[in-house]
Amino acid sequence: MSVSSAMLEEPESREPSLLDPSVNSHRPASRKSQDISHVLASTFKDLYTKDIIGKDTLSNLIKTKNGRSSYHDRYVEELQQAHSEYSRRIKEADMLESHIIQARARAAATESQAYERMRERMGDIIDHQGLLTVQSAFSWCVDKDLLEMNNLISPQDYLPTQKPRVEAPASIKTNPGKPTFSYAMHVSKEPQDDGYTLIPSPEKIVLDASELSLTFESSSDTPKRRNPPKEKSKQTIPRPKWKDEPSAKDRKEGQERLQKLKDRNSFLRNPRFLPPSAQQGGTSLVRARSKAGKTEHVRRETEEQSSTDDPVFLATPSVVVFPDYTVGQVYETSLELKNLTSASRTVRVIPPTTPYFSLGLGRFPGEGGVVAPGMSCKYTVRFAPDSMGDYEDFMVVETQAEHLLVVPIMAKRPPPILTLPRVLDCGCCLIGGVKFVEFLCRNVGFSVGTFCIIPKNQWPASNLRCVARTYFSEQPPFAISPSLFVLQPGEALVVEVVFFPTAAEKSCQVFTVVCDNCQVKDICIEGEGQLIALELVSVSGRKEPPVVGEVHDLTADHCVRFSPCNPHSAQERKVIIRNNVHLELPFHWQIMKPNLHPQLPGETPELSHIQCHPTTDAVFHVSPITGVLAPCQEQEFLMTFCPKELQDYHSVCHLVLRDVPQMPAESSNTGVLQPVRTGSKVSDVIVMEIEVKGSTEPYHVLLEPYAVVIPGEIFICTTTRRQFKMWNHSRTAINFQWERMNSSCHIIEVEPSAGRIEENECFDFDLILNGGKPERVVTSLVCHIEHRHEPVTLEVEVSFKGPIVTLSVPSVDFGLLKFGEQTHTSLILTNITQLEAGWRLQERQHHQHPQVLVEPCGGVLSPLASCSVDVLFSPTSCQRYEAELELTVENGTGCHLSVRADVQTPQVCLLSCELLLSELYMGVPARAPVTLFNQTLLPSHFSWRAKLQGKQADVCTASFEPSSGTLGPNTSLEITVTFTSHTDVELTEVAALCEVQGMNAPLVLRIVASKIKKLSVSYSQPSVCSPSDDESPCALVLDFGDDVFLKRAVTKQFLIANQTAIPAPFTIEAEYFTCHASKPNNQSEKRSSYIKKPLHSLQAKKVEEKAQEELVSGLLAHGKGAAFFVLPQRGMLGAFETQTVNVTAYTDMWGEYRDQLVCKVGDLEPTLVPMQMTVKGCPLYFQMTGPRPDDQNQGPITHFGTHVSGGDTVSRSLRINNPTMFDIRMDWESYNIDQNDRKLLDVVVAYGGAFPLKDTDGNELPVRISGASWERNQSPCSEGTSSSLRSMTSADGEEYVSEDEGEEEETCLYPAPAKKELISVHIRPHVGNMSDYPYCITPQQIVIPAKSSGTIHASFTPLTLSGSACESRCVGLALGFMSLDSEMAACVPGKVIRAQGLDLEPVRVDLLGAVKPAALSVQMEEDGGALEFHASAGDLLTADSEDKKLLVREFDVTRALQLKNTSEMPLHFRLEAQDPFLVLKPQTRVRSSSSSNPTTGESQTVLLQPQHALQVKVAFRCSLSLLDHAEQAEEGLPPGVTLMHRARGGRKLRFQQNLLIHYSNNSLQTVPLCADLDLVSMRPSSDSIDFGFCYTGETKTLDVTLHSHGANTYWKSLIESDEGQDVFRVTPDFGLLVPGCSHCLQISFTPGDDRAFRAAVVLWSPLVKPPLTLQLQGTGSYDEVYRSH
Repeated sequence: MSVSSAMLEEPESREPSLLDPSVNSHRPASRKSQDISHVLASTFKDLYTKDIIGKDTLSNLIKTKNGRSSYHDRYVEELQQAHSEYSRRIKEADMLESHIIQARARAAATESQAYERMRERMGDIIDHQGLLTVQSAFSWCVDKDLLEMNNLISPQDYLPTQKPRVEAPASIKTNPGKPTFSYAMHVSKEPQDDGYTLIPSPEKIVLDASELSLTFESSSDTPKRRNPPKEKSKQTIPRPKWKDEPSAKDRKEGQERLQKLKDRNSFLRNPRFLPPSAQQGGTSLVRARSKAGKTEHVRRETEEQSSTDDPVFLATPSVVVFPDYTVGQVYETSLELKNLTSASRTVRVIPPTTPYFSLGLGRFPGEGGVVAPGMSCKYTVRFAPDSMGDYEDFMVVETQAEHLLVVPIMAKRPPPILTLPRVLDCGCCLIGGVKFVEFLCRNVGFSVGTFCIIPKNQWPASNLRCVARTYFSEQPPFAISPSLFVLQPGEALVVEVVFFPTAAEKSCQVFTVVCDNCQVKDICIEGEGQLIALELVSVSGRKEPPVVGEVHDLTADHCVRFSPCNPHSAQERKVIIRNNVHLELPFHWQIMKPNLHPQLPGETPELSHIQCHPTTDAVFHVSPITGVLAPCQEQEFLMTFCPKELQDYHSVCHLVLRDVPQMPAESSNTGVLQPVRTGSKVSDVIVMEIEVKGSTEPYHVLLEPYAVVIPGEIFICTTTRRQFKMWNHSRTAINFQWERMNSSCHIIEVEPSAGRIEENECFDFDLILNGGKPERVVTSLVCHIEHRHEPVTLEVEVSFKGPIVTLSVPSVDFGLLKFGEQTHTSLILTNITQLEAGWRLQERQHHQHPQVLVEPCGGVLSPLASCSVDVLFSPTSCQRYEAELELTVENGTGCHLSVRADVQTPQVCLLSCELLLSELYMGVPARAPVTLFNQTLLPSHFSWRAKLQGKQADVCTASFEPSSGTLGPNTSLEITVTFTSHTDVELTEVAALCEVQGMNAPLVLRIVASKIKKLSVSYSQPSVCSPSDDESPCALVLDFGDDVFLKRAVTKQFLIANQTAIPAPFTIEAEYFTCHASKPNNQSEKRSSYIKKPLHSLQAKKVEEKAQEELVSGLLAHGKGAAFFVLPQRGMLGAFETQTVNVTAYTDMWGEYRDQLVCKVGDLEPTLVPMQMTVKGCPLYFQMTGPRPDDQNQGPITHFGTHVSGGDTVSRSLRINNPTMFDIRMDWESYNIDQNDRKLLDVVVAYGGAFPLKDTDGNELPVRISGASWERNQSPCSEGTSSSLRSMTSADGEEYVSEDEGEEEETCLYPAPAKKELISVHIRPHVGNMSDYPYCITPQQIVIPAKSSGTIHASFTPLTLSGSACESRCVGLALGFMSLDSEMAACVPGKVIRAQGLDLEPVRVDLLGAVKPAALSVQMEEDGGALEFHASAGDLLTADSEDKKLLVREFDVTRALQLKNTSEMPLHFRLEAQDPFLVLKPQTRVRSSSSSNPTTGESQTVLLQPQHALQVKVAFRCSLSLLDHAEQAEEGLPPGVTLMHRARGGRKLRFQQNLLIHYSNNSLQTVPLCADLDLVSMRPSSDSIDFGFCYTGETKTLDVTLHSHGANTYWKSLIESDEGQDVFRVTPDFGLLVPGCSHCLQISFTPGDDRAFRAAVVLWSPLVKPPLTLQLQGTGSYDEVYRSH
């Protein structure tokens, strides 16, 4: 609670208590007073007030931590660590704060006690000024180590070293004027304290320890215990020993004798007749005694508390309980009441109220029914029950204490407790069966009980014996027994429950267990009847697909197919069957024959077709064959298939359940309760039929390879092995046995001969072969397979051979020989076998004159031996010789040898004897090939003659490459002939000669040359084919286009083609717009030569761009506006060369340009190539945007921002640069764009010039109009939107446009000078409405000099919005039309013409601005629409600090609101409020006008920047004059004032005004203000008081209640009477009224005479108008009847 609120709740000043310590002592601070959040918020602002990550946010982040984002997981972990550290530090800070608060509380308590002790030692002295101070105890109550551990300052850091506190000894006060004990006992007549009578003391009496009565020794206020003797001994200052002073021992003995003397006269007073609240009669024997030294009022409070809280008598037992009883018996017990006080007491016990309990006479320790301190009395309590239920009652013990002692009485017999559960679960049972379940029931209680179990629907019953007449209590489908039984404590019996379900469902029946102690409990018997439910879960192994057309058993549920297998093999399948019943089911399997009968799908089989016959073949087996299916578990069965023969098998396995109960027959009499069935009929039931199928297949054995064929031949008498495999593709393993082949010449067998091969495995075998003679052997080996009827055969094919002799070469080639020469060679014969071989080599065909001879021609070779043979060849003629020699081996294999030879003579020829040169140019060498061919295999040497032969050999020359050489055998050689003609005459009689060594005549080559040509050049474009010879070169025109952008280089190409092989030089140059590229600046090259480090790519790019700019500037330096740069300008045109010429157009001025290229090649005449282009764009650019190559006519978008409606004009300066060599005049027009404007075109009609020249004042200058202006002129226009036509009139008076002149102008490539029109009509797209408001461009006409700049000003005048408009966006644009005042700049005849004014696309500048009304965002603390104030009229009363009088002073209630400028413009405004509200000075102020009231801010002008806020404080000034409105009529109240009445009484005034915000543009914004002033209302309980008759001289008093509502107020009373002021009196006569409370006024009437008296009591309050009047009347009388007794 703050100090101000405390003052409002306790306005009355109270005197300081004598027990209050000094204000200088420490006081523990409350939590609210320590709240410094507002200080932290004002200091740290957003750092303290912004939201933090709390527990909820942290928990949400932890929940979203799913591991998908490593960054999120790492962030959550770091946040958890930070939050844990934050929680730990907060806990430490809270612990430290709690410790400091507790230490301050303990220090304050210690200091308060010390202050009280000091006050007691000071006696009657009152500390009015707070001079008594105590030493601070805070340093001993706080933990120094804890403060230092948390880096806080401890008291030891700023306090000097203090010694432990030791209290000073109590001073001995001596008062000589005080009466002695002897005087009080024998002389004084004042009433003395005899220990029995209470003596009231109007004043406080403080007695010293020496002045207390001797009877106080037994009191708890004994002063001996105030200060321990040890402390006195420690603090007693030794005094000097005087003469004859007794020693300490003598003083001790004297004190002992004095004490014995006092003990003789000391006696305890009997407080038995005193109430417990008396001083000497309320001492408790069980409460600890308080310390001595307390003051009188403290002791009195303690005694009153002890008399109220401490018990006088103690009841034993505190609750009388009868734990065990039976009907018809009487039980007794004792109640003891003990006196706990120090005085004897009387007691009375009021008996119980119910007839079951009674109370006997009391037994007291003495006579008279008085119980001495510590003694007790006893009463007998009797109990006679009439049932086994519970009983409750109480007894009341009356004593001298204010509170009664109540002793409860209870009779509660412990009930029997059965262990029988609430739910008896019988489990599951098959339908039609009977299940018996036993439950053990034990009585674990402490009493015997008789129990009866009956159905729930039979309770309540009048007679349980009639209901429980049978042993079983039956409620189908359950029965329980026994239905009636008795259990002693600890005894148990078996409860049997019979369950006989008739439906497959869960059954539940409720039975009631009734006990003889009137307790009833319900038990529930549950059970579930189930049908047999078996499920085939799975079958192991691969599922075999069904066979098309197979038949099935009629009744089988499932089918198990075994894979095909071989005979005498076994297969197993695991079948898992689940028992879905909660019961054990015994079973056995039967294997039967299938019932196969054809039927249609969906047809029900007939019973006659279903027969059960056991199967005869024992190929299917099931294991286990019998057993028990566990409840709700799976049982695994193993089915085995063992076929014996090669056939298909089909059977059905029946799963039979044993002892399955059958449903009993329904009884016809359903109304009669049937007895419990003890059994049902059972039988075996087939519950599942599984059809099993299996098939067999023969053994599959495969040999790989199936036949062994040994390629080639095998030498005889050698053993050869070959491997092969045998694959077992059968279902089972096989056993094999191979047979052996024995003959007289050969041996063939297989190893191993016998063995076993597993299924799907192979076995490797070795085939062993050994031949006896050379021959081919084809045979078969037989292998026998166990259980296979046919054996397996292996085909074997092999060839055996004898010795072999080979030659070293397969053939002999003697090559090319000249006729008459001989040659020979050697051969080697080798025996490659281990056998001895006889051989013979001779020519296969015998001749008479053989040309080949062999020496030796035969012999015998040992095994692996060799020999050499010579072969000699002697040709007889020129021929191609071929022969064959045969090598024969005895009993072996020989071979053949071929022999070749070629015998020839030399022969060379020309493949072509005539050389024809068709394309030949004069003076240009021409090359052509000729070929020499050697027709033989002999090398031939040749040579060419240097001089040509023939009549025309003198006008031409020729050379050969090579001129001589040697031709290889049968090869050709290409000879290059270089021929040069020095005339353009056709050559036909020229020949060249070639001589060959070994030939008789030379070779002759004829040379013929025709069509010798001269130099010829053609011009064309790259995409156009070369023109023909008769086509004129003037057809080539370089058109750069009609939309060439300004300052953007455009390149066109054309080709110069040399149509001959004659090279020639060429030069190309523009005729008018010529340019010469300056030589490159070598400074950069020199600079780069010194720099070793290469330039960065960005730097190199900048250097390149700068060089390009310098090049373009140099090309356009002549100031013509355009330049055509030709590359290359000169060069050499080679033979048949096509030179590409690039013509690049550079421009810096718009216009339509025409020019010609002059091309000169060799000695030919110069050729002129026309060029034309139309350049568009704007050469000017704005300084703020710079050049815009892509959008040259678009200026900057000028944003004026948002301004206040009706504000001042805002201007923007725009600088325009003119980089050209011409002065450009610009005429500006401003337009407003309306979004709802649907106009598409504008038609502009101009008389004379559209933009004439104006002077500095804007007046048009006069211009002379010549007659030439009437002639027609077609001027180029921008985008074809404007044109000028010359009007012509025919003889008939009709107007028409001449087309002939237009056609002539179109065909002419050179434009004529522009001619002025008198009237011009222009059609252009609609861009907006022309207006100079709110946008305006000044000056409207400006000339921007060449190579200079100019400045224009764009101004924006904000619109004045209407009251309903919120915001208006002003969208406009300014168009600048360009013109050229110089005639030379506007047109150069035949070369360039430039459009102006409306014919040229203007420069566009977009203008954007917004106008908003002046408005501020108002933010209040409350969510209401008005700034609310609450005040109470009682706050007008304030206490004067000097006179302590109540004064009426006005006060202010202040509320704050925040004004925020949410717009984009600064706002100027001032604030004004109407009475009784006023505006305090704002925190931010720019300028303020003169004001006589410096505390208010109503006349100040404030500037608030965009997105800034201003806090404004508005005060409601409450004065006494406002209360006058409460008494005015409703019609007379001023505007905005309302008098309101509360539902619970009271009134209030409501003041409603507006806070006015005056903006600089004279607009106004209001903020509602509302203030509620609670009024004071006083109301007496009665308007008049009649005292009636009153005896003269006596005083009669009546009470009047004064009620108050609304607010605090001060009041005082004034009696208006002519009878005097002593007749009527009001007590109290003044006071302070608090709302909701009332004061009681005592009005007394004291008549002084025997007559009637009247008066009026006026209750006056400064806050209540008018004052209240209370009429008083009374009559005095001397009649004794009215006298009070």
